[in-house]
Amino acid sequence: MANDAIDGSEKHQQNGGIMEYFKDSSSPFLCILHICFKIAAIFTYLLGGVFEHGSNFITVTVICILLLAADFWVVKNITGRLLVGLRWWAQVEGENGTETRWIFESAEGNYTPNKFDQTWFWGVLYTTPMIWGAFCFTGLMKFNFGWLITVLFAIALSCANVYGYWQCSKDQKAKFSQMMQQGAEYGAGAALRHTPSLIGKMSTFASRFGGGGQTGASNQPQENTFV
Repeated sequence: MANDAIDGSEKHQQNGGIMEYFKDSSSPFLCILHICFKIAAIFTYLLGGVFEHGSNFITVTVICILLLAADFWVVKNITGRLLVGLRWWAQVEGENGTETRWIFESAEGNYTPNKFDQTWFWGVLYTTPMIWGAFCFTGLMKFNFGWLITVLFAIALSCANVYGYWQCSKDQKAKFSQMMQQGAEYGAGAALRHTPSLIGKMSTFASRFGGGGQTGASNQPQENTFV
């Protein structure tokens, strides 16, 4: 009983430590979802490399590809939209479906993502292709070309998400710059509209001040000079 209580307290502390790390997040579940399939794919790939057999290679490759596809879908359709307010997709157009148009969107209005969620999202997004790139380099050095199928597939999907959300981020910055430009143009227009009335008020004030000075000068006694 005592051992069960100790094990239960240790598990509670571990769970509390995980949630404590995500205490600044607006959605800890989404942050965990953003990385869980990546960790599962990497762990499966490393485990398959340790226990390398003929049949095991096919099994590990299929499992890794399924996990990577699931991660790609989750990041593209769920975590990117809910954590940082970004979304991208490809739309097939044309009569025969031969044209593809890429659409990059960012949240409208005064949307500001949570700072922790934003840092977590971009950090994990950029780190993932670097890890798989290191696996690719290791596979080339060891001449394990068979395993490069999984690695190249992972690099392609992770880089696709990086590029898509990078374009969304550029779009968001462009929208912010456009908003600032519109604000500057509105301010300049307002200033131009009010300039005539401001100049008129200044002219009236100057004329009154000048007229007061002339009146004061005329009231002073004039000295007559006789030659």
